Amino acid sequence: MTQDVRQEIVISYLKQLRLTRMARDCEAASREAEQRGLGYVGYLQALLEGELAHRQEQRLRQRLKTAAFPYQKRLEDFDFSLLPALSKVRLLELAQGAFLAAHDNVLFIGPSGIGKTHLLMGLGRSLCLTGYRVLFRPAVTLATELEVAHKELRLPRLLAQYRRFDLILVDELGYLPFAKPTAELLFQFFSDRYERASVAITSNLAFAQWTQVFGSEQMTAALLDRLVHRSHILMMEGASFRFRQSLQKQDSSS
Repeated sequence: MTQDVRQEIVISYLKQLRLTRMARDCEAASREAEQRGLGYVGYLQALLEGELAHRQEQRLRQRLKTAAFPYQKRLEDFDFSLLPALSKVRLLELAQGAFLAAHDNVLFIGPSGIGKTHLLMGLGRSLCLTGYRVLFRPAVTLATELEVAHKELRLPRLLAQYRRFDLILVDELGYLPFAKPTAELLFQFFSDRYERASVAITSNLAFAQWTQVFGSEQMTAALLDRLVHRSHILMMEGASFRFRQSLQKQDSSS
């Protein structure tokens, strides 16, 4: 049996085993191993390393896709100098993911336009890179999903699906008030994750104003009790980035 025939057989076996990267690289890796005198073990090591790297890259792409970020934002691109009261070190520590093991929450509280969504998505992206399962949902989208599931009698199944994620990012909680039935569904969602899995939330409202969103003072107090317990609260203050950029554009054009 010639070397070429053996090579074809090996490639066939690798494809049957669904080792696609190894099947693609085996010929080149074989030549390189021979040139460098790596031997059989060295050749196999090179193939396995390539396959593992390929699979890790695929899993990362899948995690980012599943997270459903509307667009990509990175913590590295955020200008922390514009928010001197916000600790960059603390946020980068959160991006390592230790808080997820404790099922803690992260709350970004501050006025509109200062970068809360950027930081929320940047935190989520960093955790995806680390290997965690993350899901991004605007608060209104989350509420709609809960409403539809409730009407279709599959709310327990949806909550179970949410539990598969290490972290759910809830953006812009507080921009719109919710009707009582919807507020109760959101309360059920947050209660279901309490001390079981983490959430990270952005809100433009101080905690004392959350009754505007959920209506019932009693339910709001119970919700805040669950969310604030064992949470990392990042209070953000500053002028709107978007407003500042608008002024800069006007100055440059005048």
